[in-house]
Amino acid sequence: MPTLAQIAEVIHGEVEGDGSMEITHACEVTSGTPGGITFLADPKYSRELESSPASAVILKDTFEAFGKAAIRVANPARAFADTLAFLHPEIPAKPGVHPTALVGENVRLGREVSIGPYAVIGDEVVVGGGTVIGVGVYIGRGTSLGSRNRLYPNVVVYEGMSLGEEIIIHSGSIIGSDGYGYLTDGDIHHKIPQVGRVVIGDRVEIGANTAIDRGTIGDTVIGEGTKIDNLVHIAHNVKIGRGCLFAGEVGIAGSVTIGDFVTLAGQVGVADHLTVGDRVVVAAKSAVMQSIPSGQFYAGIPAVEHPRWLRQHGAIKQLPELVRRLRELEARVARHETETHR
Repeated sequence: MPTLAQIAEVIHGEVEGDGSMEITHACEVTSGTPGGITFLADPKYSRELESSPASAVILKDTFEAFGKAAIRVANPARAFADTLAFLHPEIPAKPGVHPTALVGENVRLGREVSIGPYAVIGDEVVVGGGTVIGVGVYIGRGTSLGSRNRLYPNVVVYEGMSLGEEIIIHSGSIIGSDGYGYLTDGDIHHKIPQVGRVVIGDRVEIGANTAIDRGTIGDTVIGEGTKIDNLVHIAHNVKIGRGCLFAGEVGIAGSVTIGDFVTLAGQVGVADHLTVGDRVVVAAKSAVMQSIPSGQFYAGIPAVEHPRWLRQHGAIKQLPELVRRLRELEARVARHETETHR
């Protein structure tokens, strides 16, 4: 078992207390157990830490450790994430091509590539070194994958896609499906061929059962460092910048341009052909129906500036009282008109 001092070395922290203490696991502050290490990033959980049976805690210099062994760091949440990675290292995949995998012609595989059972690799595919392709993955003809990528079981990558390095794609996701493109002539919807690509930058992570459509003619682009949750749909010709965060069930319609470091909370929808500026935040369940300038916080259906949404929401909460008062006024006016008529 690693000691507290060894963990402190990994996360570049300062030990307070018994550095030789063995740590058996990581645990939550609210449900800690002996031998466990937890963290405190928000002082509102100090009471839970005080009563927690956890043996050690990662926290800031200014926080009380309540007599527990501690590691002092500048950013406890980040340090705890590194601790989890240290305590639960990823099991390396065995390099090589499984006998049941189908590998096409003129495929180029880098060093220490792992291709799992029943994977299908199309002709002229390039796979960079250290990439892990899981069980039942399909990679279409002419696709290029960089180094150190990981594709979990049953990922589908259509033909001609371009993926960078250190990309993670979780199970069930589809990269390069046709965009929703139809031309209506009379009463018939004619399919518009989708012949573009999906281009994914380095260090992107894509959650399970997410669909990213290929461009109609050009490319659908996902910028480096962007993290996409489960069950997200990104339509054709969308351009997404660097470092964006998209939560579950986000839906982005065609030809939207999204800047760098944009956060879209759960179930946000963005209408087609809009532009969302850099560092925009959109609250959960909002519907973006107009372009948003950089640096804004929007909310609501349709989405508006957050302070405006708060005022609207506050007014809506007053509607029952306003309706009651209006009915009283109508009754008073009616009585007055009746008395005047008499």
